[in-house]
Amino acid sequence: MIVRDEAIELRHAAVQRFDRRMAGGAPMRLPPGFTPTPFQRRRLSMLLDILDAVLDRTYSGITTHEIARRHVYPTLDIGRGNEWKSSAERRRTQRLIDEALGLMNGGYRALLHG
Repeated sequence: MIVRDEAIELRHAAVQRFDRRMAGGAPMRLPPGFTPTPFQRRRLSMLLDILDAVLDRTYSGITTHEIARRHVYPTLDIGRGNEWKSSAERRRTQRLIDEALGLMNGGYRALLHG
């Protein structure tokens, strides 16, 4: 069943590609909008890295500061203590953690929707 919404043409193209491959045919060209942009790809990759770190937090004891230092701001000195607690970098890191957890808990469906 193909949902009839604003992404119906993209869904139809995906079904055609899938059907052709299942029948043994050569891959078709990807339709526009089918793959993420380079920016979207980097962001999604970062969110997956953050999610892995958060889910492993119970074993490794990783902190929000460490997640920011490793995954969000790897080339930036983000400070410690009060400087970190009141920083925009801390708030952004927390928003990214929340977004990664949201994607895991069903938000990925919005990505698939378009």
